[in-house]
Amino acid sequence: MLNKLGKYEIRRELGRGAMGIVYEGYDPFIERTVAIKSIQKSMIDKSEAGEILSRFRREAQAAGRLTHPNIVSVYEYGEDGDVAFIAMEFVAGTELREHFDRTTRFKINDSVIIMTQLLDALEYSHSHGVIHRDIKPSNILITEDGQVKIADFGIAKIESSELTQIGTVLGTPSYMSPEQFMGLAADRRSDIYSAGVILYQFLTGERPFTGSNMTIIMHKVLNHAPALRSKLNPDLPDALCKVAEKAMAKQPEDRFQTAAEFIKYLKIAVESPAPEARAFSAEATKISGSAQDPQKIGVGQSSIIDFNMDDFEVRLKESQREADRKSGIADIQEQQDNSLREVNLGFHQFILSQESVAIPAAALPVSDTHILPAAPAVLNESGLLAGLAREAKESLDSRQSALQESRTRDGRVNDALNRIAKFFNPFIRHVNEVGPAINRTYRYDARTIYSSLKWRDATIESRKQSLFDAALTDFVALSINLCAPGPVLLKRPWGPLETIKKELQVLKLRVIDDMDAASKKPKQEWLETRLAADFPVQIKFQGNYTESNINVVCLNIAAFGASVCKLDPDDVTPAFLDDLGIFLIGRSDKLPAQLRCV
Repeated sequence: MLNKLGKYEIRRELGRGAMGIVYEGYDPFIERTVAIKSIQKSMIDKSEAGEILSRFRREAQAAGRLTHPNIVSVYEYGEDGDVAFIAMEFVAGTELREHFDRTTRFKINDSVIIMTQLLDALEYSHSHGVIHRDIKPSNILITEDGQVKIADFGIAKIESSELTQIGTVLGTPSYMSPEQFMGLAADRRSDIYSAGVILYQFLTGERPFTGSNMTIIMHKVLNHAPALRSKLNPDLPDALCKVAEKAMAKQPEDRFQTAAEFIKYLKIAVESPAPEARAFSAEATKISGSAQDPQKIGVGQSSIIDFNMDDFEVRLKESQREADRKSGIADIQEQQDNSLREVNLGFHQFILSQESVAIPAAALPVSDTHILPAAPAVLNESGLLAGLAREAKESLDSRQSALQESRTRDGRVNDALNRIAKFFNPFIRHVNEVGPAINRTYRYDARTIYSSLKWRDATIESRKQSLFDAALTDFVALSINLCAPGPVLLKRPWGPLETIKKELQVLKLRVIDDMDAASKKPKQEWLETRLAADFPVQIKFQGNYTESNINVVCLNIAAFGASVCKLDPDDVTPAFLDDLGIFLIGRSDKLPAQLRCV
């Protein structure tokens, strides 16, 4: 173990990862304990060194410009020989992840206190141009006195920086926003989504989207709504459910736009008393405590909080009207209200009163005869019924037109998926017979490389779904096994075994040797184990009939990892399918532009 890094004395090792070590250190000049995160430059593959070291420096730059009581402070970035390091605040606390792993159920008040501190730190960070992009329980520390500290700005985005390009998927799957999965630009609303996931976990004890691999989680994040209410905890207050659901909206523009706004509505939800609360006895009030000030309710006290949904909705609408007035939306709505009054006036003129029915048509004002050119001449003919009949017919025609338009759009998606299936069925059969060599190299890390690959045992799967009165194609999935000449050696510095296992599981890389048995042997500098020679390449075309396009979910398609994009049904042409087929059999290194550019 090192004795010193720069001016810092090394006291002990706190943790170890694939490329670096975290130490407890001591600054002899200021006389304070620090945490030191280090990377050994010689352990990084030369082709990746630039990006990894840039990201490491960016972590110091991002956190170093932030001074906030709920953010771990960075003191210094330095290099000492072969080691680059960051010296930062030493926090004696527990990761929120450990609390969740122990299935600790937080009281609502305690959850709100933690969430408020987290969001306050994010509001400060965002206001200084830093987007964290990896908000998750393992990056949130809680001290013994309940103070929250956000750590690990390793993949943070500084708004003036261009280091992270659009198309790069970074983050932790269960806490990543839909736009991060799709490789789109992440902004402050991505952090708000991740914070919403943590609020969900506080309220329910579970993550909203889970799965055995990244592809399954990604599919759920992009296509499913979280089951927040009766399925998990029927006692959850409606107001808090609405706050969590808004924070986790699929579209960034539908979420809270700032962390401060998130805090505002979180407090409104907690501070809104339920109508039943007014009827509670004084004894019940003593038991439940004051819902008006969540900061005064400590750990171990009752978390019963009652809500007045009417009051919550009123506050929500008032705040929205205030925001609308500032943005100019109120003027538009006022014009719409005036238009509505004109329509109502016309409708009232249209409906004849019983007294006016008996008046001859000639006696009606000109405006009325214009509105009702066929005014009833006898008592048994109702102008109201005639008008309602016309409205009903117009409404029915409109619905039928919309339905026909929807079916046309659905038909485009369905036809495109059928073209994909029609192409790949014979394609798979012929290529399986040939078993071509794939001139592509896959790197798990600097030392674990799959090369000289051959195509093995590809399969295709598709499924229909019922939508309205039609059976439409749900998805078409292609799976290929690529096989190296023999087992591949995985050699890397010792780190947490479960982390390595999860990484391999996500990529579907199979381990031949018993890693658990190896971990029980006396610790060596390196972990060595053999990986199976084969691994899957998967591409799934999922019909998105809501948005009238196709979601394309890929695993290990051009390199190890998962990606997702959208495909316009009209782009599924013979030329596109040929280009994709040529790429899959290794005759080209370029994916079709329609997939790359989405």
